[in-house]
Amino acid sequence: MASLVAAAVRGRLFAGLVTGALLAVVGSPVLRSPSDDDFPLSTYPMFATPRDTRQTLDYAWGETRAGERRALPPPLLGTGEILQAMRIYEHAVAGGKRTLEPLCVRLAAAVAADARYADVAVIHIVTGTHDAIDYLVRDQHGEERERVRCRVMPPPRRAP
Repeated sequence: MASLVAAAVRGRLFAGLVTGALLAVVGSPVLRSPSDDDFPLSTYPMFATPRDTRQTLDYAWGETRAGERRALPPPLLGTGEILQAMRIYEHAVAGGKRTLEPLCVRLAAAVAADARYADVAVIHIVTGTHDAIDYLVRDQHGEERERVRCRVMPPPRRAP
């Protein structure tokens, strides 16, 4: 009977040591620098480090005949991926007018072919610098530098 009690005590002591060791390992990121990222115990530095809320991006937007602003989603560029669309705009801006103008014309043709954007008359490809909080929470746009603009030509009407 004494050996059963001793075995139970050893088992509980072992369980306590294992639990303590696991808690120490899981809690160790708190003691490390936020930029010291390691698998499997990450400090998630992308969330633990202060970041500037101002972002500069290249993108396009549509202007309606009434002068209102319309967002132009990535599928109009032929992709469903936001990051891929961002790279398309970055590449076009880096190439200057030689790549911007054909992209604008291509985007204008896609807009003209999509009835949901029938009110869009002009495409603007810009480089904008926005504060993320102001943009997302307060709907306030920052500074924009227009790179190119082009008109949206309505599709030809079919003869009856």
